[in-house]
Amino acid sequence: MKIFISHKQEDALTANQIASELRAIHVDYYLDLLDPSVTQSGRELTNHIRNNLNNCTDIIVVMSEITRYSQWVPFEVGMAAQIDMPTATFLKDCVSLPDFLQYWPRLKKPADIQKYVSTRNDVDQEYRAYRSVYETATYQKRKTERFYDVLKQRL
Repeated sequence: MKIFISHKQEDALTANQIASELRAIHVDYYLDLLDPSVTQSGRELTNHIRNNLNNCTDIIVVMSEITRYSQWVPFEVGMAAQIDMPTATFLKDCVSLPDFLQYWPRLKKPADIQKYVSTRNDVDQEYRAYRSVYETATYQKRKTERFYDVLKQRL
């Protein structure tokens, strides 16, 4: 598991807290704040984000009132949704989520990161036995749906 942490620059502190939680439980992640190669713009930056997102298995989206002004967060969420990447939002405040983010589980405190990871691991283990039964695309969609259901129950 490798988690892409999507955020607006003004939410860097929260993104770093998520990274710290993941590091503490030995889960790999990508956070652009820690990537010294992020100096490009335009097409180069788009390709850089795409490549790093494609190297991840999950995405956690930091949401705050300022996120609505981001051009990159919706881009990252859209890319992740295209491949049915497991997704959750991390609500920085009591923020009203846009419609396109209402569907995914909502993490609200740092301890929810551990619930996310343990639920992902539990559902992965549950579905390993069934992989040969389903076609790969159907398998991934069903597994992601199951993950959302289980995580929402645990939160």
